Amino acid sequence: MTTGAAAHTRLARPVLLFSGTCRFCRWAARVVARLDRREVLALLPLDDEETGRLLASVPEKEHTRSWWIVLGSGQPIGGDRGGGVQLLRHIPATRPIGRMLGCLGLSPLIDTLDKVVAKGRRYLSRLVPDGPVPRRYP
Repeated sequence: MTTGAAAHTRLARPVLLFSGTCRFCRWAARVVARLDRREVLALLPLDDEETGRLLASVPEKEHTRSWWIVLGSGQPIGGDRGGGVQLLRHIPATRPIGRMLGCLGLSPLIDTLDKVVAKGRRYLSRLVPDGPVPRRYP
């Protein structure tokens, strides 16, 4: 699911990369942080200097196309390309849902939902509280 030939670097834990300039994205990342009480995931905004290294195998013009989950193996998966189910599988509170969606082959449906939400981010941002950019890395 990657689009480059760069070797992957092993990570201490998977990393969720999201837009720190999008109010809805910051809110969603804070929700993920609350659900991930064991701090299984690291969280970084896409404009963080570490992002370039984590997405080295992805063409730079695609970095901000979507949010990303970078697996422990270093493999980046776009939120609109299977990342939703992967994210759900990594958060202990949502792991059963992620497994079920994956077993049922519903990842493409989740990807489509992600694309719809991404197109409506500007509107959705008005509906959620503003807040800080969550960051926990490594």
